[in-house]
Amino acid sequence: MKPRTPKKLPTQARAIERRDKILSAAEALLLEGGPQSVTTTTIAQAAEIPVGSIYQYFEDKDDVISTLYDTAYGEVEGEVVTVMVGIEHGLGFKETHERLVRAFWQAARAHKTFRPLTRWANSQRSLWDATPGPESSLGQLVIKTLEIAGVTLPDDRREAMLRTIVTTLSVLIDQAIEEDDEDTAETLILEMARMLSLYVG
Repeated sequence: MKPRTPKKLPTQARAIERRDKILSAAEALLLEGGPQSVTTTTIAQAAEIPVGSIYQYFEDKDDVISTLYDTAYGEVEGEVVTVMVGIEHGLGFKETHERLVRAFWQAARAHKTFRPLTRWANSQRSLWDATPGPESSLGQLVIKTLEIAGVTLPDDRREAMLRTIVTTLSVLIDQAIEEDDEDTAETLILEMARMLSLYVG
């Protein structure tokens, strides 16, 4: 996916309202017909605005969807952070990561657009681009869980290990999120925690 050129965020109330209207229309289209139903034409029709108005705030329809994805991811992440704050220190790596993944799964499944938006984002990017690194928000959550668990990674392997953990979690969390059966998802969550626990050993 080509890099986005961020548009300047509107500051006037009328412009903010119009941008929000575009995003709301795109979200409704996404929920009704999936990402393929979201075009600048259908957004404009649903929002009852001229097509040209969309380009005042977004590069194209992918920019609109990507904005929705960023918002959804931030909302899910916020729910996970709330859970992680409540975890007692010294719980242990396996248990801490179980809670991290379970919290992510529950928040993602409860969010009305997270699954279709994640599918869209993954289809638009290479695995390399779609997988967050240690500096990402998921990476920061992993670092926090390591601190809570009292785990210190070896200095000479720290960056490589963090990238490995974050990449593994990113891919496997996506699989768990796609799983409709709660028991199967729970099994996947437990296996992720076991695997990573063995890895950091």
